[in-house]
Amino acid sequence: MDDKRKNENEGEGSKSADKNYREAASDFARRNDTVKAGLDAEREVEQRKGDFEKAEQEGRSHSKGDLEEDIQGSDFKKI
Repeated sequence: MDDKRKNENEGEGSKSADKNYREAASDFARRNDTVKAGLDAEREVEQRKGDFEKAEQEGRSHSKGDLEEDIQGSDFKKI
């Protein structure tokens, strides 16, 4: 790929970014037990539920939206 083409903005439909992501995700899936990783993550979330909820509230408190449900978290169903 020449320098001109390499620096060209592809916009939202970036084919090279999509290709790089898919290659990296496939490589990760080949090298790791993704089912075990998912179960481990689920277990960690359950064990540290308070920490995650606190972090979520902190993030929502910085929302630029005016909707009360953004802060309360009532706009989505928690698992």
